[in-house]
Amino acid sequence: MEKNKMIVMLKYRIQRYQAMGNGAMCQNLISELNKVQETNRSMVKAN
Repeated sequence: MEKNKMIVMLKYRIQRYQAMGNGAMCQNLISELNKVQETNRSMVKAN
């Protein structure tokens, strides 16, 4: 559940930075989002 909250938060922050035109921060957040989603997928596969 904690990972899901983090994913939603990161998606929101990405949208906000895109709206402000801050591409560098947006890319960092997308990278972080991908890492969180990948760990979430690996945990689901393990179960």
